[in-house]
Amino acid sequence: MVVSYLYRIIKFALQDFYRNIWLSLATITILTLTLLSINSLVAFNSITEAAAKVVEDKIDISVYFKSGANNEEVDEMKKYITSLPEVAEINYISKEEALQQFRDNHKDETTILDVVDELGDNPLGPTIRIKARTVEGYPNILQAIDKPEYNKIIDSKDYNDRQLMINQISEWTGAGREIVLIFISLFILISALIVFNTIRVAIYTHREEIAIEKLVGATNWFVRLPFLLEGVVYALFSCLLIIVIIYPLLGLAEPYVSRFFGPDQVNLVNYFNSNFILIFGFEFIVISFINIVASFLAARKYLKV
Repeated sequence: MVVSYLYRIIKFALQDFYRNIWLSLATITILTLTLLSINSLVAFNSITEAAAKVVEDKIDISVYFKSGANNEEVDEMKKYITSLPEVAEINYISKEEALQQFRDNHKDETTILDVVDELGDNPLGPTIRIKARTVEGYPNILQAIDKPEYNKIIDSKDYNDRQLMINQISEWTGAGREIVLIFISLFILISALIVFNTIRVAIYTHREEIAIEKLVGATNWFVRLPFLLEGVVYALFSCLLIIVIIYPLLGLAEPYVSRFFGPDQVNLVNYFNSNFILIFGFEFIVISFINIVASFLAARKYLKV
């Protein structure tokens, strides 16, 4: 009995779909454009997150010690910095490594190298480069190492602050997200109206069959369910179509994104593959819900049951 009941509902839903095929295709097209906007926002967020991470990776604090700094004092400061909860890692550069890096950076400037050679002794002190766990941790680290006992052995501190750039990326991200959300809202509204109109036309097409069903005792839900299921069918076809469309687009964009950020920073195809169920499953549920609501309202208004 239940199987027969479900079979009839599915059969009627598919009949409605094919009987108004052009209207159904128009509905699926609008729903696909809606999903395209949503997936564009997902890709946009992935790219902006990668951009922010690239900038964050360039932030650090460099502490330059005086050339005569005592090794024990430097080691003590290293241990202190490592113990700070905001610190993710430190990179210690010895006096010899600092001098070699200086020579490598100025290998084409013979005048500077000659001056260094004439000095005889290594004029550079060791260096510690500090990376924080989060961007917000850098001011706390700077405050923590600003102590008299450490200042006497520190020659200078260099804070490579990219917070302004991060703030700009956040502003661009927010503005871009708002624009995409406007398009998504517009497409959702249009989709709901088109689904509503499609179901209304389907009800009109089946008006005689519906009247007969009611005469023979069909319940209100038996009449409504095929139209509600039709909305789910629209959502299913649009989700399948967007999967077919989005991956070639991601493949076209991937070389440009990788060239800009680097191959290891962001991979849109892998991102969508890793979150396939989450992205497309969530989209199917949302679009199905919108379609079911629109179908229910149309059935309630025009079936008069």
